[in-house]
Amino acid sequence: MPLGELIAKQEDWARSQWHGHTGRRAPSLGGNLIVPMSPEVRLQFASGSGGELGREDRPGKMYSLRSSSALSYNVFAPWIGLDLDPLGHALGVSLGDRTLFFERQFPHGLTSTPPNIDIALDVDQARPLGIESKFTEPYGPKKPHPPLDDKYFTGGARRWSDLGLPQCQALANSIGSRAQFKRLGAGQLLKHILGLAWTTKAPPRLTYIWFDSGCGEATEHRDELRLFRKLIDDVIDFRTCTYQEVFASLLREREPVQGYHTYLANRYFAR
Repeated sequence: MPLGELIAKQEDWARSQWHGHTGRRAPSLGGNLIVPMSPEVRLQFASGSGGELGREDRPGKMYSLRSSSALSYNVFAPWIGLDLDPLGHALGVSLGDRTLFFERQFPHGLTSTPPNIDIALDVDQARPLGIESKFTEPYGPKKPHPPLDDKYFTGGARRWSDLGLPQCQALANSIGSRAQFKRLGAGQLLKHILGLAWTTKAPPRLTYIWFDSGCGEATEHRDELRLFRKLIDDVIDFRTCTYQEVFASLLREREPVQGYHTYLANRYFAR
């Protein structure tokens, strides 16, 4: 479905929750979430630099019906404190502990603020798992992404190569010129790889989970993901999956909270 239809489905869901609702924002943050946000998780989002919670005079991005942060929260947050093996199976990864954090920042060797990784699992392990989540971001009219900020190359720095990732370095050098990405934020993924590698001094684990709209733009996005995988270093454990695949797997598992399957099916996966 194209972007307009994807958004319209979220608006239909909102009207089913709040009679007469209009607009593309939930009436409250809690209304956009499957379970209440704990103080600990609220602090995680507030500590991030993405403006997800907003301020008193302005609602944050997470109030939006099309928010990828709300989507990732609704899928992952109910599992906090529980056995995460069902999530691991759904993602196709092996997990070593029960740690699950949102908006995690991994130092990347620069003085600037590191980017926020949407979800981090196994944060107490030698190789944490970073998860980048996308909902509607790949869809609609797009221009090729620009080059990475100059700060990543100041003084001739070769930050990825210095961490044993020469192919990532070559890709970082070429984004916006020789390497063109329109629907995939390849530069953002490279920044996450840099942070994970710099923090752990080990080959990164990064999973990219996205919502497959089934339209031609989704095919373009999938092709760019394949290209990105081809261009980065083989030592990186980079995986991709769709939210549809994850949900199909989780349907076979016991619900982490009552109504979990029904909520996700009605809101995001109704046909």
